[in-house]
Amino acid sequence: MSYLIEVPPPVQKEIRELPGHVRAQARQLIGALANDPRPSRSKELRNRSNLYRIWLAGRWRIAYEVDDEQRRVRILRVRLKESIDYDSLASDES
Repeated sequence: MSYLIEVPPPVQKEIRELPGHVRAQARQLIGALANDPRPSRSKELRNRSNLYRIWLAGRWRIAYEVDDEQRRVRILRVRLKESIDYDSLASDES
């Protein structure tokens, strides 16, 4: 059974603003999370249960949350590595 992927409007905007090749890879990786929300290349964030990050095109990262009870993956950020503030992710309502 697959997971529902949620991409809030602010994150959709972040994806639209990515360079073309990065945007294509982001869409592919996000789509694949529906079948495998914890692929081998993902990493759970320290001291943050159910929050993960995955590298994207070398310099970017996708940060996301997995809810196994509701079978949902919520994309939180798609940004350059240097632009992601992981400490703010858990409290975000975006």
